[in-house]
Amino acid sequence: MAVSSKRRAASSSAASDLSPSPSAPPRPAKKAGRPAVSTLSSNFPRIFDHSPKTTSNMPASVLPARTHTPSYHRPLLLEQPDSIASLLTWFDGVSSKRDMPWRASFVDPSDSASLAELREVYKKRAYQVWISEIMLQQTRVETVKSYWVKWMTKWPTIEDLAFASEEDVLAAWRGLGYYSRATRIHTAAKKVVNDPTMNGLLPDTPTELETNVPGVGPYTAGAISSIVFGKPVPILDGNVARVLSRQLALYANPKAKLTTDLMWAAADVLVKKAYEVGGEKGTVPGEWNQGLMELGSTLCTPLKPKCEECPIQQSCRAYQEADADTANGMGKQGAAVADLEDLCTLCEPFPFEEAAQDVSKHVEEEEWTKQKGLKRLRQATLPFGFPAPVSKTKPKMEQAQGKLTMSIERHVCKYPMKVEKKKIRQEECLVCIVANDESRYLLEQRPSTGLLASMWQFPSLTTSTTAAGPSSEESVKLFPCTPLPKLIDSFVASLLETKAKTSKKEWVGSITHIFSHLHLTMHVYKVALPTRAEAVNGTIQNVQDGPSKLGKTVKTEQVAEKNKNFGSKLGDAALRRWADADEVEAETMGTGMRNCWVALQMREKQLDASSKSTKTAGTKRKTSKS
Repeated sequence: MAVSSKRRAASSSAASDLSPSPSAPPRPAKKAGRPAVSTLSSNFPRIFDHSPKTTSNMPASVLPARTHTPSYHRPLLLEQPDSIASLLTWFDGVSSKRDMPWRASFVDPSDSASLAELREVYKKRAYQVWISEIMLQQTRVETVKSYWVKWMTKWPTIEDLAFASEEDVLAAWRGLGYYSRATRIHTAAKKVVNDPTMNGLLPDTPTELETNVPGVGPYTAGAISSIVFGKPVPILDGNVARVLSRQLALYANPKAKLTTDLMWAAADVLVKKAYEVGGEKGTVPGEWNQGLMELGSTLCTPLKPKCEECPIQQSCRAYQEADADTANGMGKQGAAVADLEDLCTLCEPFPFEEAAQDVSKHVEEEEWTKQKGLKRLRQATLPFGFPAPVSKTKPKMEQAQGKLTMSIERHVCKYPMKVEKKKIRQEECLVCIVANDESRYLLEQRPSTGLLASMWQFPSLTTSTTAAGPSSEESVKLFPCTPLPKLIDSFVASLLETKAKTSKKEWVGSITHIFSHLHLTMHVYKVALPTRAEAVNGTIQNVQDGPSKLGKTVKTEQVAEKNKNFGSKLGDAALRRWADADEVEAETMGTGMRNCWVALQMREKQLDASSKSTKTAGTKRKTSKS
């Protein structure tokens, strides 16, 4: 049996923080993930300084050379208040269509009778937005909806979450993946509630949020600050970065720090401009930021952008370039060639494509020829009483327009620049579902840091691995000379205090699970222990009971040791316990390990059905003979 499970693609998520992912708690005091946004635009004076030299009113660059100066990337939106208003109006019209339960009206301070009442309203609203933004990272919107509602029903306030147990929090997160997010949320909730300054209320500025709340990076901080508190501060997730890269026609490595800094700077000046255009109303920053996210999620998509429906098409540099290219030879003029020393050094060389025939000119000539022939046909047939032929000009013109649209969208899709993905590390491991004669299964807890921290699993042993990167083709076999049956016996023996031989080893299947950084293949075996090994029930340390007198003593430093591999090494210590089938079913496990359990259940059902079928057939044969 082969089962495959894969993490949800980042490109389909609504929010993916473009700052480095925070490590799992506990962790030291954070350093700022980026410079203060107020200084970012000053790092790019040739783009954001408002002067004749940085004017946005320059024509689109001519393809394929695309020579331009840095000021070419100054957002056209800064000189187009109508386009800014257009995006705000568009978002107002679509914000409720996707039925996101975490979206709510802006908190108007004038609606509260007292500061104490306003504080409680802010506390609840900030908590709601915070949970939604963390859930939306690397997870599809449709998936998050039901989880968010259940979460808010179970823990309606941040205090409720702070007093919850870690097991309950991980159980509520089960199925969302990236479980370290749940651990960070729980840790942060306890800190926010217990901190005498915050006292349950998340800070209102990005700097304080990033500094004081574990797991909150620049994106999440900007979202909370703008959506809840109305601060004109930027956000930058994958959707927003795609929109801005096309608005600026910035063809640069999206992973480079210089590119990221420029994107943050552009997002910053734009949200402040929107705040100004919107009359400095507190509702505007959150609506603007959410509008950019919504635009990137629904219209300005990676592969099939709907440019004709875009409310800010007029300010899109990428669209202008494509439009000017398709209109070549029709009187449109591109940007003047800049001096060599003034050329933009931010952009990479644009991918060269052999210049295609001018679509519009070709279509125009083709239609002219057909129209001319049609006119002659009319003149020839009418005198003889034949009906005039029906003109097919309109469908052909629509077809031509469709070709133009596809040509434009093809160019727009080149932004942001595509970078070659790093090959992820490959690992194979042996997963032993160890069962005793009472049908209880051995579980162990993963280390408190690292991948799937503190979650329970069936004992796993890494058998081969590769390094990440270009040299990841060759795998290193960790047990090249050990036969598999002997390896299973050795591994199971290392898990138990009582040395007992396994009575039966049964192959269940191979499970493939893909993490963002790891391609994992789990070879699953059910290992049955004989009756004489019953005593091991009490020899494994229970997580609640502390070190067992009969069991192995688990060294804390060994348990906490971070292992880059998914599986363990022979002899690794861990908290272990026995659990019946119902307890295993209710336990919080990673998706891949959960699939191992499902595979075992499916196989046992198949074997059971096959056994019953064989018995039935045997009974029928005996009956027929008699």
